[in-house]
Amino acid sequence: MKRFPASCIYAFLLIAVCLVHTSSLKGASHSVTPRLSAMATLSFRGAKPGDRVELVVTVRNALHPVNATVQRSPSFRMRTLSKPMLLNTGEGDVWLFRYQIIPTETGDFEIPPITVTDASAQARTSSLILRVSFKGEAPVLSSGELARSVNLPLSLSEEVIKNTPQKAPKPDRTPAPADTRPLPTRIISTCWKELQALWSYPGGK
Repeated sequence: MKRFPASCIYAFLLIAVCLVHTSSLKGASHSVTPRLSAMATLSFRGAKPGDRVELVVTVRNALHPVNATVQRSPSFRMRTLSKPMLLNTGEGDVWLFRYQIIPTETGDFEIPPITVTDASAQARTSSLILRVSFKGEAPVLSSGELARSVNLPLSLSEEVIKNTPQKAPKPDRTPAPADTRPLPTRIISTCWKELQALWSYPGGK
């Protein structure tokens, strides 16, 4: 049996290493680009009329994202707090958008999804619920909202909500209707009520 020289063996090994390295580079060049993603959060889920609530949108895997559709509710006063900022983190670059919301009415309001575009890529945030009341209490957290906010499977978030009792906020009292009677009529009515109360006073009994 004819033996191969050691130099030939080394040459074959070198060629094999080069082929493996080249194939790995090709695989890396065809790797999937990270998908554009966006998330929206509120600084408070419950607020009073006139409170300042911050809406923050974070965008990952984008070069120059642009917020295309930020719908402004007629029940809010809304303004941009700062220009988009690029933050360098250990998990990659993150674009940050900040808005200020000042609610003017009471009720449960939905902040629709915000669409973010980057060249040909597009991403949408999940919708948010802001409860505005005179007490400023937050709404009950749903399993779907929990799953979207912390990126949990829906089944796991349902289990968390099931084992975490929540106290439902009390509804605001309905304000008494304004008295539209003329001023003299209201004065006479008040005086008559006071006289009736004085007449019915039991004295020292």
